[in-house]
Amino acid sequence: MCQKIAWIGIIKDMELFTIIKTNKLNVSLKLVRNTLLFLILISLPAWSFAQNGILRLEDAYKNINDLSGSFIQTSYIKDLEKTKKFKGKFFIKGDKIRWQYTGEHPQTIYINKKTLIVYDKTRKQAIKSEFNEEKYGQLPLALLGRMADLKKDFEVNEKSETTILLIPKSKMGNIKTIEIKISDEDFPVKSMKVLDTSANTIKIDFSNVKINTNLKDSIFKFTPKKDDTVLNY
Repeated sequence: MCQKIAWIGIIKDMELFTIIKTNKLNVSLKLVRNTLLFLILISLPAWSFAQNGILRLEDAYKNINDLSGSFIQTSYIKDLEKTKKFKGKFFIKGDKIRWQYTGEHPQTIYINKKTLIVYDKTRKQAIKSEFNEEKYGQLPLALLGRMADLKKDFEVNEKSETTILLIPKSKMGNIKTIEIKISDEDFPVKSMKVLDTSANTIKIDFSNVKINTNLKDSIFKFTPKKDDTVLNY
């Protein structure tokens, strides 16, 4: 009888051990599940913002027929450890761009589909050449015309809650990355920063941007004056 009671006790202890072990396992699984859920939840806002930023850029561009505004360009040349600032105005309509530098050395850049014209007012000289992918590194302003379908041309990554990092899928001159700061204004680009393969940077800040003002086509047409020289390359 005592032996039977002993066996019953052992069995009860084993059952109790099994219950405790099962409960611990359930608690551990629940802890793992809750931890994973927590990690997913805290990562959602940043991921969601990046996606919203991309969608905002693409959606805004789909509704933009033309735009104009002011800019400040900060160029840094690593080898020379030198920084230069420029300012001016810009106009964009479809695949036509006019980028006008003001100040001591005024210069106007015209892009019309595959044609590029750089006009130096001081020298009274215009250089006309073909515009292609290789020119983007020298003329990052033209990237403003390629944001309607970002995922087509770039790998898109989130750098921060207000910054999107673009990596060209195909060669665009010497461009390595393009950093876009998102704006809450009608024009969704606050600034863009281009980093090239030599660690040089060009940062462009935009202001007073107006959209859909029905810009005239004549703004994008270069007409040389009598004493201007036009060089073709």
